[in-house]
Amino acid sequence: MKIYKLIPITILILCAAALADDDQAYVIGVEDLISIGFWQEPDLNSEVRVRNDGMITLPVIGDVQAAGQTAKQLSESIVEQMAFYNPGISQSTVIVIEYNSQKIVLSGAVNLPGPYRFERIPNILDVIRQAGGALPEADLSSVTILRQTNGTVDVIDVDLIENIKGGDLASLPSLKSNDMINVPLSPYGVAAEIMAGRTFKGKNIYFIYGAVSEPGVKSLTEDIELIDAIAAAGGSIDGADLKNIRVIMKDVQYSSVLKFNFKEYSETGRPARYQLKPEDTIFIPFRRESTFWSRLPDLLIPAVATTVVTTILINALNTGE
Repeated sequence: MKIYKLIPITILILCAAALADDDQAYVIGVEDLISIGFWQEPDLNSEVRVRNDGMITLPVIGDVQAAGQTAKQLSESIVEQMAFYNPGISQSTVIVIEYNSQKIVLSGAVNLPGPYRFERIPNILDVIRQAGGALPEADLSSVTILRQTNGTVDVIDVDLIENIKGGDLASLPSLKSNDMINVPLSPYGVAAEIMAGRTFKGKNIYFIYGAVSEPGVKSLTEDIELIDAIAAAGGSIDGADLKNIRVIMKDVQYSSVLKFNFKEYSETGRPARYQLKPEDTIFIPFRRESTFWSRLPDLLIPAVATTVVTTILINALNTGE
């Protein structure tokens, strides 16, 4: 193929590339801070912020529409108007210094909550990363996006855990300017803050009741695990239902309960071992086929434990401790 035949094709390719760049170029918006320079007349250089009406004010030519234009389009518009008064000006540069119109507000259980500004708004996971990541007590399965549209507020629920596990980030909802993202605390984190600040500090004891040889209050040594705690209470006794062990966590709102299957753990090694926390309550129920008298603690202890924990929570809230 001769060179002269390649010229039209090359021109078409370059034009297509230029159009693609224009499509992807940042569109200037309200509150953006932009720098405008004239190398032929440096005295006219200025930094201006786009007003709420989308306009900027420049020397010589006055108001110019900036919002809704790319930097290239605004530059061409400025040169066209400037040349009317000063034919010596044939070029100008427009640079966006602050992308204030592309703002996302992040709140809740993240390290650095607040407004974040972007040239191109990323996905929700990258926004959280830019905020220093989520706190350990964050509930990433219940993230919400609040979006105002024509005077109404839409709430979009996002389960980041499912997306991360499945590696499916493409299905995350696209963010829009002025969206508000809230990363909530898990119930554990909320209760810990209400009762004792960020870190709960209880007495170094734990409680164990039900089908064990020596029920009662025990000392909590460092790094003691559930299995060791049961052994320290003399171990389980005949009739114990080791498939349905419960741990009532004092520093969880509404006396949240964890369930453990010791039989499954001894056979498969799952779930991972649980390390006791101050003032946890362990309850080992009796199997249902046991006698009424052996099952009596199974009937009484849950009610007593729930009442005790709820009373502690109410007292703590009332006293502000």
